[in-house]
Parts: sequence; C-alpha cells; structure tokens
Amino acid sequence: MAAPDRIVIRGAAVASVDPVIGDLERADILVEHGAIAAVAPVSAETGVSSLTVDEGSAVVLDASEMIAIPGLVDTHRHTWQAQLRGILADGTIPDYLRGMRLQMAIRYRPEDMYVGNYAGALDALNCGVTSLVDYCHNILDPECAHGAVTGLLDAGIRGLYGHGMTPVTSNTWSESAGGREGVVDPAAFGPRAALAREIREQYFRDESQPLRFGIAPQELPIAPVAAVAAEFALARELGARMTMHANQLAVRQLFRDVEVLHEHGLLGPDLLLVHCSFNTPEEWELLRGTGTTVSVCAETEMQMGMGFPAIREATLHTPGPSLGIDCVSGDSGDLLSHARLVLQATRWRDDSAGYERLVAPQEMRWTTKDALSWITMNGAVAAGIEDQVGSLTPGKRADIVLLDMGGISQAGWNRRDPTGAVISQTNSGNVDTVLVDGRIVKRHGRLVHVDVESALARTRASHDHLYEEMDRHGGFIPQPPVDIPLYRERA
Repeated sequence: MAAPDRIVIRGAAVASVDPVIGDLERADILVEHGAIAAVAPVSAETGVSSLTVDEGSAVVLDASEMIAIPGLVDTHRHTWQAQLRGILADGTIPDYLRGMRLQMAIRYRPEDMYVGNYAGALDALNCGVTSLVDYCHNILDPECAHGAVTGLLDAGIRGLYGHGMTPVTSNTWSESAGGREGVVDPAAFGPRAALAREIREQYFRDESQPLRFGIAPQELPIAPVAAVAAEFALARELGARMTMHANQLAVRQLFRDVEVLHEHGLLGPDLLLVHCSFNTPEEWELLRGTGTTVSVCAETEMQMGMGFPAIREATLHTPGPSLGIDCVSGDSGDLLSHARLVLQATRWRDDSAGYERLVAPQEMRWTTKDALSWITMNGAVAAGIEDQVGSLTPGKRADIVLLDMGGISQAGWNRRDPTGAVISQTNSGNVDTVLVDGRIVKRHGRLVHVDVESALARTRASHDHLYEEMDRHGGFIPQPPVDIPLYRERA
C-alpha cells in the first residue's frame, strides 16, 4: 500500500516533543508526500484550526478522541528472537547465554531469521514503534543475514539493521577482563567483513531509505580488543553507525568496557552503547563530550541481574538516554509501559536516599516529558535519524502514532496534559493508528499493510520448528549446563 499524497489528522490532542510546538489540547496535522507539513492548533473559540485543505483530495483521519505522538523509537532489540516470545520469562543471564545464545541460536535457519525479524518488526509497529535499532547477533551464515535484512525490509519499519559481527558458536564469555589485546584473526575477520560489505551493497545503497545499515561489533568480554577495533574501522569505512553491549555485568570483576574503548580511541557520536549499568564514575566522565549515546533496557536489566537502569547517569553524561525492549524472549514489546516503568523506578531511586531519614520528596525531578523524550527524540538521536523523526515537527518525515483515548479505561483523561496522559495512562493496547513515512500501516487497531494471517502462520511454523529442535537437543538448557567460565562459583 503506497503512502497517500495527503493526509489530514483532525482534532487530536498533540504531544509533539517539539520545543516550539509543545503540547496542544486539540490540533490538526497535515501530512504531504510523506512529511509533516503543518501542525495547526484548533481555536477554543471557533473550534477550527488555520489549516485549510480540500478534504476531497486527502485521506482524513478523525482523531478527536486520540493523542498524536511521534512514532516511538526503540534503540535496542534482538528482533530475531520474536518467535521465542516469553521463553525466558523467569530467566537469568546464565540462562540466556546457555539457552538462547548457545542452544537456540544455532538452531535457526535462514527462514527463522527472516520470520523473527519480520514478525518482530510487525510487533514493534503494532506497538507504535516506527523506528528500531535491530541488534542482529545471530548471523550463522550469509543466508541468515539476507533473511534477517529482508524480514525488516518487508515489514516496512524505519531504523537501523545492526549487522552482528559475533561468531555465533564462540559466545562462551571469558573470565578475563574485557579489552585484552590479542590479535585479529584474518581467517575469521575476513569472511565476516566481506559479508558486511555484501549486505550493505545489496540492500543499503540508497541512504535515503527508511532502513539503514549498521554494525554490531563483538562484545569486549568475548573478543580481543584488536578484533573489536578492526570491526569499528570497518563500520566507519562503510559509514555505518555502531551499537554494542557494554558493562552490563558485574561478575567477579568490572569489565570497564568504556575505559577500553576510550583507550583505543573508539568512542564517538556514531556509537550507541547498550546497558552501561556497571559503568564506573570515571567511565561516565569519559563518555562526556564524545557524543556516544546509551540505550537502557530496564525490563531485562531488572530481571536478569544487570544492575539498575542507568537513566540518571546517561542523562548527566551523554546526549540523553533512550530505551530499548532488548528481547521479547524475556519481556514484552510494549515501549510505552517500559517508559513508565523506567520513570517510576528512577523516581524511586532518587527518593530512596531520604527514606532512612524519613524525609519525603518535595519536588519531582523526573517528569513524563523526560520519559516521552526517551522513546522519541532521544531515541532518534541515538539512531542518527533526529533530522527525520523523533518529534512532530513540520519538515520531518510523517512517523506518527494515534493513541485511542475513547475507552472506559481512559475516561476522564487530562487533555490539558497530553504528555502526562501518554506516559501515565496508555500502553500498546491504545495504539489505534500508525504512520511510517506517511504510509498508514495500522488503522483502527489492526495492521493494514501486510497479510497478518500469513505472518502468523509463518511465525507459528518457525516457533514449532525451533521447539522441536530444542527438544531433540536436550531442552532449552541441556544438562549438565554448558560451562561458562565467568559464572563458575568462586573456590
């Protein structure tokens, strides 16, 4: 379904995340040729806006009981895991490493990589996420890479395909601190670099397309820093943004990933780090001024023992934190609820310092505007697309979400504070309409740009295949468990 030339959104409350436009109780939005052309407040006296459009030449969307927000931006998701939804609902990090990365990952066929990324991206769109930083660290062979990219492209989502450089079967996690020098193994690096070039050349020559090419370098605890530096050099040669896990564990020692990256001159505005829960104060200072961004994935971090979500530190030392779902194999894909969780947890963290002194907080340091920014404008900055999306600003691409506030669970909502209503009162179930680049992909609560039944059938088939393979090979975590040196009990 092609994008209509002109769309008029009538009567929406607006949480624009634009510092000039701000929040509006009621407004009309004009979309032309895939871009936001105007956001016009509706006069309280006349009940109309200054927007004059021949509605016969436009698609008109009645949003009188809705809130319009920018399309959400998820800055960290292992999208390929979509058909294993919830398999790690009670999982720890050792469970994830043993069960997902050392058992299930190697059972994936190219078809499964396609389905995971296709269904995962559709899930994101269904939840109002129009831009996604995909962290695809399960490239078993070239066909798997092609399947993963094609899945995202077919789903029609904006964002970054993060081509994983990690050799899948070597994810054993060393006991030594990250950043050991080592050497680059040409026999290993050469084919992976060649595949990255091939994928970029085949699918991403048009740099204006919504989906862009990125690189996900190996994690420092499992690779010599020389190998990681070579992957950074490859990414920068190709003009690709990078994303990588950093300092998400404190087991036996701190890895000091940020310190190692700094020592080797690898930090920069083209790098999105994920988690950073165990950054030292010195490492946070090293990030200051480099433009390096941080994605916080609170549900995973709080579930799996990966530290407290580092929103406060990232706010103080980086261009601003963003949020990522991480993996629906453990948690939900609902980014609106995720933002509310992080907001309340961060408020609690700051307030807890006064509890022992029986001192109640007197002001609200963290606001719903902060939370909405985490999943819109900050996310766009982290993905390198802030000039295109992240706010409802005329001239930007029309990635727009309409949240239905007409139900009994939203009755009495505060139209004078649309941002507060979005963060405190909504979830993915309120997502009525989604536009990506001016193209309507969801309307009246249903995806309309794809054959949903076909997507469901392929997802079920892939799910069943992977579970059958799991059962044939000893279950999710075969016994005895694979030894992971990092998690050996201390003598």
